[in-house]
Amino acid sequence: MKRITKKLIILTMTWTFLIGGSGISTAGAASSPDVFKDVSSHWAKAQIEEAVAKGYVAGYPNGTFKPDAPVTRAQFITMLVRALELEHGPEGSIWYTTYVKAAKEAAIYQGDSDFAEWNMNKEISREHMAWLAARAADETLVTVESSGIVKEVEIYRWPEVPENNVVRTDDFMRDYYEGFLTHTAFARGILNGFGGNVIGLERTTTRAQAVTVIERILSLKAGKKLPADKYATAEAELLWLKTNAFTMAPHLFDDPNGSSMKKKYHLEGLVFKNNVIHTEIQRIILIDLDDPKDPYRKLLPQTNKLGFLNGNIGKVPEDAYAMYIEYETISNKNPKQYWGNLSLTTQSYVSVNGKDDALTQPARLNTNDPLFTQINMIKPSESGVGKGITVWGIPNSGFSLYKPSGSNKKSRGLNFTFYIKPIYGDDDIRNYIFIGSTTHYGK
Repeated sequence: MKRITKKLIILTMTWTFLIGGSGISTAGAASSPDVFKDVSSHWAKAQIEEAVAKGYVAGYPNGTFKPDAPVTRAQFITMLVRALELEHGPEGSIWYTTYVKAAKEAAIYQGDSDFAEWNMNKEISREHMAWLAARAADETLVTVESSGIVKEVEIYRWPEVPENNVVRTDDFMRDYYEGFLTHTAFARGILNGFGGNVIGLERTTTRAQAVTVIERILSLKAGKKLPADKYATAEAELLWLKTNAFTMAPHLFDDPNGSSMKKKYHLEGLVFKNNVIHTEIQRIILIDLDDPKDPYRKLLPQTNKLGFLNGNIGKVPEDAYAMYIEYETISNKNPKQYWGNLSLTTQSYVSVNGKDDALTQPARLNTNDPLFTQINMIKPSESGVGKGITVWGIPNSGFSLYKPSGSNKKSRGLNFTFYIKPIYGDDDIRNYIFIGSTTHYGK
């Protein structure tokens, strides 16, 4: 990225860019953090002082900073361009156009694909801020392909039919890229949530939040690693990939010492369809049963009221995950052949004889709690259509995985197959959604 060859020294500035009001430069604005009378007890006091000291934002002539005032798209882009010291021309009759142009040249802002260039005076949402911030922090993320998505892909599905070879539309790829950027902003610590799984992408941004985000961008570009808000990151992943498994249990689903399941995970694999039935997974939520702070823990009863294999109430271990799967059977021409329900199987776990009362491999969960009877659901409805839930316990310890014959690898295969099975006939649909390997086994 191009940079200004000569830094502006804030004390000698004859004009100051203001983030607020009209956003037009005004002489006499407060440029020293010591004079702001409205930030002394603000949560972002340190970030505001740092930002003002660096010169890419200033206060107001009356000695305030207005940390909770909203920020427009133009104002955030301007702050970002100045903080990154991107080369830009002088301000013109429309003050922000030079900064927008610089951001476009650096591919940080990508024109109307991001948001309308003619509507720069609209307050910027956290989602749009996340896109710009992720690109600003890492210039390798400026293309759709940087998200890892490809135009053509083969879906791991049985039966093998021509429809398994998918050519993605540009709109699909762009949507995927946007979700990737949002998730990246949380995963790298640029954005945090508001507690639990509340990430507020639709909310607008304040001046304090804007400078905090920019300070984090500058920290990342300086080589620092920032702490990430785990549950906010998991929620961003859930919105992006319809699962939070890679964030919630990376040692199983995204093991860097094994083969990450992300490589073969495809959104198209969440669709089950033949000439009789059409079912789609809405969300695959991984819930940490050992963490009372897990925001999705409320979907389940207390562990002592959970069981598996249609019994074993109270024998689900705390050191386990619940895979809470929401699905919808959209159409079903023959409910006598298909109940419209979704199930799961895996061939990765070593069976332990005489251990039917221990969760040594994934098993469907059940409960005796009358407030959570949806967990015991067998099918979505008598007509075989509608929304359904199936919940599976995934052990985090006390299990072993099969070792491939002749393999000396430390990792072992771990796969989860989802399927729609008919009551009669062999026209089942099997989608191999999670395929990879992990070094976490036999613990």
